[in-house]
Amino acid sequence: MLDFDSVQTALEGLGANVDAAESHGTLCALLIDNAVLPTWLGHTLEEFPDGQDVLARERIVLLEQLYELTRDQMNLSELGLELLLPDESDDFGLRLLGLASWCQGFLYGIGVCGITEARALDEQAEECLSDLLEISKLSHSEQSSDEAEQQFVEISEHVRMATLMLNDSLNPVKPSATVH
Repeated sequence: MLDFDSVQTALEGLGANVDAAESHGTLCALLIDNAVLPTWLGHTLEEFPDGQDVLARERIVLLEQLYELTRDQMNLSELGLELLLPDESDDFGLRLLGLASWCQGFLYGIGVCGITEARALDEQAEECLSDLLEISKLSHSEQSSDEAEQQFVEISEHVRMATLMLNDSLNPVKPSATVH
């Protein structure tokens, strides 16, 4: 996985309207709807950079790598999705804010795709979206402690698994035909 800081730096350099966590959450939701790279970039950047700007092109390449990696992770059967969040060495409040921001981005992506209007969600999918909505409201003022760190890990894992479950629910894998 690309690291949070490098993606954050690239987004800032491109004048993005969201941070790296929120952008990644949006990407994951858009991928559930099989969105292409330009769709995600359109929801992430205020405007596309000039094609002659070499530094901007390098930043776009990094975002293209994130798109490809995330798309692959969302579609693998090994449940390998990694959330793009601030590093463990970052301030605990920043990490909480990153997780809340990731969920906000995901919910935004679900909304712009119209997934909830276009498709009937089962009870488990609705519960996952409800959980993500509650997690998106996390306060970044929580103090770090061993218990808080453990809860953060558990909540992050819940978000990751909820995302994969929603993807599986909305894009079920069709069994392949057996040849006799």
